[in-house]
Amino acid sequence: MKRLRVIIQKDSVSKYQHKDDANLENIYVSPHCIIQGDSAVFQIKKEGRICALLLGRVLGIRGSGWSMHPLNERTNDFKEFVCSHSVDQIIPKIEGRFILIKFDDNGKLEIGCDRYSQIDFYYQRLENGIIFATDLDLLPFKNDKIKYDQSAIAHSLYIYGFRPPKKQTIYQEVKRLGVGEVAVCHEGQVNFGQLPPRIFPTKKYDIEDLKDYSGILLDAINLRSSSAGNIVYLSSGWDSTSILASLVKLHGAKKVRAIIGRMNFSEKGVFNPYEIERAQAVSDYYGVKLEIVDLDYYRRGPEITEKLKPFMRGQMLMSMALYLHSELASYVAQTFNGEAVFCGEASDGAHNFGFAQMMTVLDHPVLEFREYSDKMATYLFGPTFLRSIWEGTFRDDSVFNFLKQRYGNVIFDDPAHDRVGQTQQLLASLFIRDKRFPFMSLKNSKLFTEKGRFMYADEMSRNYLLEAAQNITLETLYSWYIFLYNSFHWNGGTVATLDATADEFGFNMNLPYRDSRIQDFLAAMPESFGRGLEMKPTKYPQKWMLEHCVDYPFHLQVGPHSYLYDRDPDFNPSAELHFRSSFTPEYKKNMGQRKYREFCCPDNFDLGYFDQIVDHYLDGKEVLAERNDLSNLIYFSGMGSF
Repeated sequence: MKRLRVIIQKDSVSKYQHKDDANLENIYVSPHCIIQGDSAVFQIKKEGRICALLLGRVLGIRGSGWSMHPLNERTNDFKEFVCSHSVDQIIPKIEGRFILIKFDDNGKLEIGCDRYSQIDFYYQRLENGIIFATDLDLLPFKNDKIKYDQSAIAHSLYIYGFRPPKKQTIYQEVKRLGVGEVAVCHEGQVNFGQLPPRIFPTKKYDIEDLKDYSGILLDAINLRSSSAGNIVYLSSGWDSTSILASLVKLHGAKKVRAIIGRMNFSEKGVFNPYEIERAQAVSDYYGVKLEIVDLDYYRRGPEITEKLKPFMRGQMLMSMALYLHSELASYVAQTFNGEAVFCGEASDGAHNFGFAQMMTVLDHPVLEFREYSDKMATYLFGPTFLRSIWEGTFRDDSVFNFLKQRYGNVIFDDPAHDRVGQTQQLLASLFIRDKRFPFMSLKNSKLFTEKGRFMYADEMSRNYLLEAAQNITLETLYSWYIFLYNSFHWNGGTVATLDATADEFGFNMNLPYRDSRIQDFLAAMPESFGRGLEMKPTKYPQKWMLEHCVDYPFHLQVGPHSYLYDRDPDFNPSAELHFRSSFTPEYKKNMGQRKYREFCCPDNFDLGYFDQIVDHYLDGKEVLAERNDLSNLIYFSGMGSF
């Protein structure tokens, strides 16, 4: 657990100083501020005085070029750097996942998170004050009449990930520190500032850059690894196996083990047989032990939800991935021996903006074409296609028309009349549409009323997309995508659950593809490096590294990718989990309560459609057109609330 609470308000200090509701110790007390935390909060002192508090972990400090100098929160170099610099100078330089509170000699506090805001820091404004906390349970809003943030709920019910964007929670009174956001507190007053996004124009990469990438990735993995041993959450894909290959190169097979979940949702049996088969083959190739954790949700499951309820509610997390990650984390905690734990998440988004899993054209038998179709989808969000939008020629693009016709009878928006509006439409298509395709209209969703569509689009524009749309050029498009990923998908319930479950079970998760050097390299990577219509593969620099810098079994990366739907496109794991697993009675009980009526304003949401979905579900009717909306409703209803 990592728990921290900061109260800024004179009256609140007297109220909270002796409050033991959260079993937190008083770390810092002044007339206008009290800071409470658990044993994970690290104090940085200078001449006996607290200079800063840090919750989380520090890995290094950026040097010149692609260099990274290893350090941690306990080293003198880090302490000296923190004590002599302001938060806005510290955050861009320090590698890690953390919350930092910096004190100055005049009693001013600066509060910020790491460069990507990887730990959620919630806050609630009070009369003449504010409270920050790492868990919603630590805030007082739950004791009053609760109002709900309609745009945050809209996003949670509509977008895969089932969670609000970074700055928001489902509660109107509670926000989160956004990416690059810094709170400055002085004499009971709080102001918020924003660090400028680190945006990089694309460069013309060549073989020397591929060598740079390879060195960066190996160093990013080495920086996070341990001589005591290393554990990899293994799948059959390129990302986790690239980490496995690198760890074996760096430490040898005896210092590496892998774990994987064997998923069974219904009487149809194991959902990921191809993934396990290939993961076993890759592990055998390296001589690494593969430990298989049985996730048999056909026979058990509701007890997991019961155990995780406070955690799910306190962090706004609920998804199929949450079950998987919590059980893998539980297994690691039981077998842990000081190892470093790794996962390959964030690679798909950073390399190809999510289009790297052979799912763009899932129904084609030739895997190479399915991979190329991912490149087609990536191309439609690249600078070449954006230029055609700006010039008004995009409708003549054969790739656009080929993929568009596969959507059938859906609604597409007309392009806006100016470049900023058109660019914002492309951003919206990538980040706030359930089907990610240029000009996909919100009108396709039955969840919203007309007013609700406007409300959701307007809130997402003002809070996240408009600044990017106003500043994007053809050269900086990719960099803005990667910046926004931190507020959207990487903050969602399929990625954020990795760190959160590791925290819950008492260890650190390592995501080397979120290393700032990897992110910066990919922010500047050109379209011709696996993002366009050239013949290079998706994740081109990664695969080049595997071919030239480590021993990698390319001959094993053939056949079905991972899951049953790789051979049967009609198979849907969510349908199995929701209709035929041990969770089904629990889900039906939750859905029967129709709690969405408490959260969702009828001005914004078509509650009649929600009721229709629930009626069909309770009757056992599987309606293909409602499948995604049903999943979102189930996860939202199961998350719990105050």
